[in-house]
Amino acid sequence: MFIQKKILAISGPRFLSAIEQSSLSFDRLILLAEPQSVRRFMLTLRMDNGEKRVFTGWRIIFSDCLGPTKGGVRFHPSTNESDLITLAFRLLLKCAANGLPHGGASGGVAVDPKKLSPKEKERLARAYLNALMDQVGPDVDILSPDLGTDAGVMSWMSDQYNKNRRAYIPGAINGKPPELGGILGRPTATARGAWTVLRAFFVERGITPTGLTFAIQGYGSAGGNLARILQENGLRLVAASDSTGGLYSQFGLDAEALWKAKEQGHSFKDLQIGSSSPIANDEVLTVKADLIIPAATANQITKGVARNLKCNWVVEIANSPIASDAEDEVIARGIEIIPDIVANAGGITMSHFEWAQNRGGLSWTAEEASSRLDSKMSVTAANLLQVARNRKVSLAIASQFMALERLSSALHL
Repeated sequence: MFIQKKILAISGPRFLSAIEQSSLSFDRLILLAEPQSVRRFMLTLRMDNGEKRVFTGWRIIFSDCLGPTKGGVRFHPSTNESDLITLAFRLLLKCAANGLPHGGASGGVAVDPKKLSPKEKERLARAYLNALMDQVGPDVDILSPDLGTDAGVMSWMSDQYNKNRRAYIPGAINGKPPELGGILGRPTATARGAWTVLRAFFVERGITPTGLTFAIQGYGSAGGNLARILQENGLRLVAASDSTGGLYSQFGLDAEALWKAKEQGHSFKDLQIGSSSPIANDEVLTVKADLIIPAATANQITKGVARNLKCNWVVEIANSPIASDAEDEVIARGIEIIPDIVANAGGITMSHFEWAQNRGGLSWTAEEASSRLDSKMSVTAANLLQVARNRKVSLAIASQFMALERLSSALHL
């Protein structure tokens, strides 16, 4: 019971439910209760004014049972060890469920990147890489961007890694600009993968997507691009938000106009699109719509929000957007969950392709990369639907069974 409680704290009820229905041995269960390694270190950063400040950094390796680990590096003031352990675990599940040859990892620094100058951010990126030294590498642990980091930060880390190794080894760092070995098509990969999964779901259920309504919380790269793709395929956006606020219109919002406004630096609180009305960020989740798409941060659908949902489906583009104690409420209300470890796996799948491209000395066109992504995500979506049918479980539980099947074979003492 103690082991189950530890796993529940890390994974949430969905994974524990799958474990209770599986034949996973106790010996292997123990290996999922704790991360393989936890590194915590202090980074001394020289500021532009000459002062020195100290920031806390982490790198969590949950398990390398499937291959070299992969996971993001976040620069965010709320970064903490507990969240990173959970994130590394979910990366492990995501790689397992999607058939990717990687273990799960995560890392970051407790810092507000908006308060750093470009030079300060560069020095922090290089210091973080130096703190990990030979624990990073294409056959060991591969770093990727996350909250507060981007292609520029990854290019600094890649350059520092190459300098330390005195060699050009692009496969150690993912999310780089294409000119430095990054892969074309990465910015839209999460959204493209999500649409592939949704399309397969609609086909199996005999649902015509044209005319369905949707709302998106989090109009960033994943959420904004998905809104544009859904609109192109006949769905109607009725509500959307960023961190500053939201907009609602029962007659529909123009996803392209919102995207262009965001590109021009506008915030939702300053926008007026057509007949839209301003609403709070969290109200976007409770508007009446066929699909509610949380694409911001974790735990946005709380018990209170769950009781007020007015949708048929929740499409999890953010990681763990439904709080652990709210999931039963969502299920009890007959709302189906399209699970995150499949729905948002387009990003990590494209990241894997970048690693494979670097390892093979190849350079794929955007069309080649996108075609590979479509094929891979179509297979994963088909597997998800088949497991749900065969086991007579929800898609959310089916995704956990997909992960468990690979993990039960790969875990060893």
